[in-house]
Amino acid sequence: MEISYLRISVTDKCNLKCFYCRPDNMEFIPHDEILRYEEIAKLVKAMTKYGLKKVRITGGEPLVRPQIENLVSLLKSIPQIEDIGMTTNGITLSYHAEKLRKAGLNRLNISIDSLKPDLFYKITKGRLEDVLEGIRVSKKLGFDPIKINAVVIKGLNEDEALDFVEFAIDYGVEVRFIEMMPLGQGSIKWEKDMVQPLEEIKRKIEEKYGTLIPSFSIGSGAARVYEIPKYKAKIGFITPISNPFCDGCSKLRLTAEGSIKLCLRTDEEIPVKEVLRYGSEEDLDRFLQQVLVAKEISNLKIKNSSYAFSDCVRVMTSIGG
Repeated sequence: MEISYLRISVTDKCNLKCFYCRPDNMEFIPHDEILRYEEIAKLVKAMTKYGLKKVRITGGEPLVRPQIENLVSLLKSIPQIEDIGMTTNGITLSYHAEKLRKAGLNRLNISIDSLKPDLFYKITKGRLEDVLEGIRVSKKLGFDPIKINAVVIKGLNEDEALDFVEFAIDYGVEVRFIEMMPLGQGSIKWEKDMVQPLEEIKRKIEEKYGTLIPSFSIGSGAARVYEIPKYKAKIGFITPISNPFCDGCSKLRLTAEGSIKLCLRTDEEIPVKEVLRYGSEEDLDRFLQQVLVAKEISNLKIKNSSYAFSDCVRVMTSIGG
């Protein structure tokens, strides 16, 4: 099999405290245990032999790691990499956007779980206006598309679905609704009645705007993407709970401390840091061949079971989305 997409976590630290992502008592990884930018680029270059074309930089919050634009430049210098994206909470994006754009970053996914400043603060402990300013600056710099990731939590923000659609139309961005996932078992509060099935959100949108037309978006990944024809606005739905999307997965995740995570639904990981730091190119190639075999086995295991996040004790901020 080929691996076409790698999500790269560069830190587990974050400047927000979203309750479904980061526990209050979290212990962060010491800096000297985190992969260096050159090591990340070395792995990415080696993985291009096995089909890698697209990467996404994540955290925690990637913009809290110093000189993150240097990593973007290193990845941009690898000819086979066609697309470099970043997922950010946008709090400091207005200060970093220009450097990221010049370094070669193509696309942005920005997390916003509420368009109400008070509720946004309740969920994240951050200022919504800082994120909106980051979007405005990024639009002027030519980032396209800009996608807004909204985790929908029943009883909290599901009534904002139409507001997000209006936001997408007004700002010229795409919105992707995401069902809350039970990651971080034991340290994150999660109950089944917090999950808002997105089919209900889709139906509410169609009641106002008419039938949504299946569409495509660059880097859509797990999202099922639709368009509102009248406005050319794109809306995505990511449904890991109500309608899983695991078939044919060709995605891997690299954790900040240097392990390859085969699937978001499990804590199954393969450490790569020692091979990157001390192994030869041949050692790294043999390692990647083993990873491909493990990924195939993992895909089959997930497909042929009712497995649903039950063993994933890692919290989202330490995984990288």
